[in-house]
Amino acid sequence: MHPQSKIIIFCGKGGVGKTTLSFSLALRCAESGKKVVVVSSHPLAELALTMSLGGIPEKFPAAARNLFVVHLDPKELLADLVRKNFPSQWVADAVLNSQIYYNLIEVAPGLKEFQFLVRLQQLAERTASGAPDYDLLLWDAPSSGHFLSTLHAARNFETFLSGPLGAAGADLARFFSNMSNITLFPVTTLEEMAIEETVEMCARLEAEYSLKATSLLLNLVSPLVTAAQADVDSLQSTTDPALRFALDRGLLERERAAELMEKIPAPQVTVDRARHWNSDLDLLDQVGHSLDKIAAVAG
Repeated sequence: MHPQSKIIIFCGKGGVGKTTLSFSLALRCAESGKKVVVVSSHPLAELALTMSLGGIPEKFPAAARNLFVVHLDPKELLADLVRKNFPSQWVADAVLNSQIYYNLIEVAPGLKEFQFLVRLQQLAERTASGAPDYDLLLWDAPSSGHFLSTLHAARNFETFLSGPLGAAGADLARFFSNMSNITLFPVTTLEEMAIEETVEMCARLEAEYSLKATSLLLNLVSPLVTAAQADVDSLQSTTDPALRFALDRGLLERERAAELMEKIPAPQVTVDRARHWNSDLDLLDQVGHSLDKIAAVAG
């Protein structure tokens, strides 16, 4: 068996906080001394506009040494494959600039997703001195539909293709034949649409790939979701309109979390809404404390 990094996948509906949670866990694990690489679904320039890691060497020096972030652009990966497999630069450039090549990579079902997974595998299995370069590979996966189609691309390429892609397909099939090294963390808020999409995604992952959720992350939840029943009961008599609104919302989330447990029987990890933070690093650190349970699983 090839030595490889442990793979952790954050997946779910777009907008539920996968990126924040994946970086929070990455920061926490990197600060504890683990070598961590985050594979982001966002281009790095786009990611920099939404999240800043500025100041990490001063505030988290260990994490600064151990945390790496990459964005895998499937088109660039395919272009690199072409350059490696043509003997001369001008021939490779002619292929890359041809309309046939452009049409192929745009319309061939699953080709870009397949090449993305090939590179993900290479990162996970990259070794120095016989040991993996990274202890953990965290994949901040795209939204549910795109994530499922990406996994689907891992199948059957070694059967239908020859040459470098066929060989890569066979190696990828070997890599994904053992799911024991993959930890799955579906992420959802307790909004109705997000819940429905998460339930459907988890059902397909189990039926089609034998992948079960290790833990289900409930993001941006009310503290009432995990409050003791006695504490909830003590608030029921309130007549304050603002408190009443918050209470009703919290009780709804509490009910939805219970229903979700029946549909996805995995341990639930709740992440409360952060109320105050001074920087993106401060936010990631706060959220990271909510992830201590899964940090132990990740390690």
